[in-house]
Order: sequence, then C-alpha cells, then structure tokens
Amino acid sequence: MSGTLAGKRVLVTGATGFIGGHLARRLHNDGAHVLALERRPGSADGLRAAGIEVVRGDITDRQRMAEIVAQGVEVVMHIAAWLGRGDVKNAYPVNVTATRDLAEVSAAAGVERFVFTSSISVYGIRGGRDVDETTPLKLFNYPYGDTKIQAEAALRQVAAETGLKAVIVRPGMVYGPGSPTWTARLARWAKKGRMPLLSGGGASAFPIYIDNLLDLLVLAATHPAAPGETFNAVDDGPITMRDFLGGYMAMVPTTRAIRVPCWLARTAAFFAEPFFKRYRVAYIISQLCEGGQISNQKAKDVLGWEPRVSLHEGLRRSEAWLRAEGIL
Repeated sequence: MSGTLAGKRVLVTGATGFIGGHLARRLHNDGAHVLALERRPGSADGLRAAGIEVVRGDITDRQRMAEIVAQGVEVVMHIAAWLGRGDVKNAYPVNVTATRDLAEVSAAAGVERFVFTSSISVYGIRGGRDVDETTPLKLFNYPYGDTKIQAEAALRQVAAETGLKAVIVRPGMVYGPGSPTWTARLARWAKKGRMPLLSGGGASAFPIYIDNLLDLLVLAATHPAAPGETFNAVDDGPITMRDFLGGYMAMVPTTRAIRVPCWLARTAAFFAEPFFKRYRVAYIISQLCEGGQISNQKAKDVLGWEPRVSLHEGLRRSEAWLRAEGIL
C-alpha cells in the first residue's frame, strides 16, 4: 500500500471523536497540515497539544464551513456524524444537509479530494445475504442508516454536478484503543455478563481495526482510482460474533453472556419496536443474528488495500489499552 498526504492542507471533521482523532494524528505525523474541526470549546485540547491546528466550527453552519475550507484546504476528510445520541431530529441536518453543504462549498473552493465516511449500516437488514458495493440500498426506518444512505446520494449528486472528486468509505465495527463503542462498551458488557451472544454467537461480525481503517481512508484520499468510488471497510472474514464479542469475554475472563435464541430476541424486538425512535430494534437484533458476508474485495482490487492488523492482534492491542485505562 502507498499514499501520503504529506504537505497537503487537510480538513478533518469529527476530529474530536474516535475515528477522526486517530486520523488527525496519523495525518499530522505523516507530514500533512491538519485542520481539526472543534465544535465544543476545549474538546480538541489533546490535538492542540500534539501540534495540530484546531479550527472552531459547527458542521451544520454552512457559512462557517465555507470560511474554513477557503483557508487553502486541499483535502476534506468528512468524519463528523450524528451517531444516534441526542435528539433524533438532528439526524438529517447533521448527516445529510451538512454533508451536502460541505461538499458544495468544497467544490466551489477547488478541493482536490473529498472523502466521506459512511457506514455498513446502509445495507440494513440483509436477511443473511452476501453484499458488496453494488448492492442496491433501501431506506429501512433506522435514522442513522437511512441518513447515511441519503448523505451518500446527496454527495454523489454534488459530485456529478460540480466534478468534485468524492470517495465514499463504509466502515464496519471500528474497534481499537479509544473506541467508546466497539471496545470500551463491549469490555464493560463482558465484565457484567451482558454480552449478547444470541443463538451462540454464530452470526457474522464485521469489525475493522482502527489502523486498518486509517490505511483505507488515506488511500481513498490519495489513490488516483478512488474518486467516484465506494469502498466497504471491514477486516478479512469470515468472523463470527462469537469470535469478536467472545474476544472481549476472554479478556475478563468470563463465560457469562446473554444467551437467548434469535427467534425469542426477534419476538421481543417486534413488541419493543414502537417504543424506540433513535434505534430500529429489529435492525439491531438482525445484526446479532444474521449470517452472510460484506465483501472488502473492491478496496483490495482497486486500491491495493490490505488489513494489516489481524483480529487476534487488534484484540491484543485493545486489551492492553483497556487495562491501562482501568476498564478491565
């Protein structure tokens, strides 16, 4: 693999989050001039301390984002998103409108490359089918996944109308040191015996170690064949929920988990569905029960990407971080 953004002025939105923070540091260490977007004062202090330029702004403020992009930004790495926390009414403005606006101001400013971080959640309830980047997407009444589908469509429209060189990357379960969801939360569930190993954990899991994702994001921003393309970002499989979630259980160690059959979980989800607005319970249960694979072959064939960190090594590094943080 190759590709570098050394010497480039790169805007990283979502820089105060897990993926964006790791990306900002990677690019800075590789010689890029990173502009890290900070919405809440003080939230990017760690990046400042590392020598990274921090710019204040809200992704939903089109005028402010235009001012930032006009500061000689050559590459936009758009990570910021509504992830399901807070008011569900923010999902569309943050994930869709802000993405469209940022793409438009980037095109107007002559940005060389626009990389958008989407999600494998766009595939929805797959019914155990294998999918790849050619699989048609359909809204499925899940605010996060639906707005990622709509954001992708908005970005493609802007790119078609303006010639913006846009790339879409769809990460899976991004884990590793610092991950609040797919590392810290899973470790806490394991300690409490709450890991959801439905029907024995035989369903498919789609983790990607943070360093493997960063490699792919950099390639998306630098490879000449990337513009106009969409890439799934998952580690090599097949990996089961038992492999991935069980890895955290082994760190405790424990065998305690939520072990109920999928048919029972699906029945419970049916009755619980009307009471949840941010999450589609049926979708969450489907992810814990479905088989099938999400292909990463396109990123390999087009970009020459390979996931360098194995599941075993990624879990080992995650465990070291979890113990250092006192979570385990």
